[in-house]
Amino acid sequence: MALVGQEMVNPVTRERLVWRETAASTSGSYCEFDLHLGQGAVVAMPHMHPHQTEEFWVKSGTLRLRIGRQEQTLHAGDERTVAAGTPHAWGNIGAGEAHVVVRLTPALRVEDFFETFCGLGRDGKLSSRGMPRNPLQLAVWAFDFRREMALPSAVAQAFALPFVALLAVIGRLTGYRSRYARYAPRDQ
Repeated sequence: MALVGQEMVNPVTRERLVWRETAASTSGSYCEFDLHLGQGAVVAMPHMHPHQTEEFWVKSGTLRLRIGRQEQTLHAGDERTVAAGTPHAWGNIGAGEAHVVVRLTPALRVEDFFETFCGLGRDGKLSSRGMPRNPLQLAVWAFDFRREMALPSAVAQAFALPFVALLAVIGRLTGYRSRYARYAPRDQ
C-alpha cells in the first residue's frame, strides 16, 4: 500500500510516480498520482482496466493516447477519460519529460501493482519493454492483478486466462509473488 507523497520509480520504463491520493486516503474511492514520463517512455503494452475508469490530465509535455481505435495527441491542459473496459495505450512523444496526473476510480489494488512493477524494474527483472522477464513471475502478477489490468480484448483474455491461471499456480509454488513487499513502506 502506497502512502500520500511516496515516490515509486521504474528505471526500465522511465516512469516516476508520486502518490497524491491513495486507497487509504480516499477510502478506496480512487487513487491519484503524478506520472513523470521520461522522453520516449511508453506503456509496456496496450491494456484495459476492467473495473476502473482512468483519467489523464496533462500538466506538461506531449502525450500520444490511443483509446480504442482512436489516437490523439494531448498537450499541457488537455484532459481525457478512459472508461472501464476500454483498451488504451499511451506514450511520451515530446522532447523531454512529460508530467501527467492520473486518477483510477475505484482504487482497487493499483498501488500494489505499481509497487511490484517498480520493484521488478529496479532489480533488473523487466525486459526492455517493461514486462517481467520470467514467465512465472509475469503469470502470478497478471493473474493476481487481473481486476486492475487486463489484455485489451475479451477474446485474448478468454484464451489467455486459463493458461495464465495455471502458470500462476506453478509460479506461486516456486516462490513467486504478485507483491514485491521489499518496496513497501517499513511500517506496514
